[in-house]
Amino acid sequence: MSILIVLPVPSPPAGGNWVFSDRLRRHLAEVNLHVRVTTLDSVTTEDIEQCDIVHIFNASRTAVPFVEKFGVPEKPMVITFTGTDVNEEMKRPRERRKIVEVACRARQLIFLTADALQGFCIQCPELKNHCVHIPLGIDVPPGRGYDRSRWGWREEEVVFFLPAGLRPVKRPLYALKPLARLYREGLPVRLCLAGAVFDLDLLRQVETEAEMRPWFQWLGAVPHREVGDLYRCADVVLNTSTSEGLSHALLEAMAAGRAVMASRVPGNRDLIRHGEDGLLYEDAEEFLASARQLALDPEWRESLGQRAATRVAREFSPVVERDRYAQLYRRLVLSPCASGQVAP
Repeated sequence: MSILIVLPVPSPPAGGNWVFSDRLRRHLAEVNLHVRVTTLDSVTTEDIEQCDIVHIFNASRTAVPFVEKFGVPEKPMVITFTGTDVNEEMKRPRERRKIVEVACRARQLIFLTADALQGFCIQCPELKNHCVHIPLGIDVPPGRGYDRSRWGWREEEVVFFLPAGLRPVKRPLYALKPLARLYREGLPVRLCLAGAVFDLDLLRQVETEAEMRPWFQWLGAVPHREVGDLYRCADVVLNTSTSEGLSHALLEAMAAGRAVMASRVPGNRDLIRHGEDGLLYEDAEEFLASARQLALDPEWRESLGQRAATRVAREFSPVVERDRYAQLYRRLVLSPCASGQVAP
């Protein structure tokens, strides 16, 4: 059986969509399912003809333009709602209409969190039977064995690591002001930002801030394998997004035993149990208070990270994820039902 996974554009190699799809490709090969991953701008009619299932990541950025270009495929079409599509675009009437029209033509709609599925079904109850929640599995990037000296981090520094692409939804500069306040208080904090560039205006702002602040470091895009070393060497891993599906970066950091601190938005809120295996913040003042507490209490950081690693190992198994997808794909291919059962 052959599955074609189509990703949005852009999808950088170390980004969540590539990490997600590559993990599925590797693990599904273990049960004799062949996965080919491509991006929307590279997919061809031949790709579609040669596969048994078309699996599209992101309803608004990928599924809508895919159907506009190629039409609804004759074979089963699966759509995974990855975050901004269900959290943001579904709130805008024009985008919502397009998403629902395409969703009606899919055989299966996949959601990364139970809350996202529930929210979608409240808006589109006619599609409830087409929806399923499949939690992510997670593999921690193996790393290359680097230590803190690789990035010039001193042992006494408390390193806050933000893995985020440069785009507005990720708010890559949000942590600067509260951490600057801690720096002025004499705490040895360092902020390290790494990710792909999507927005040149943001890049210029990041470069300017990095030149002005000796404790702020911009690494640019880092190969996914090396990100594992960054997780292990950092003290706290941040997420400052205004919208998330389910963050691979946070899951990887938690699996690596790091303390995590994230904005209190859907996705992050579904993942982190505040005070138990990570911290959530509502605004800059809460960010400041939590960051100060983490910087001052290494034993608490360690405790949060250990509890996070235990939970991720228990609830986000890549083997369970693999088996759920294998079962879903096989059922869709064997089912006699044609795609597009629900009238738009």
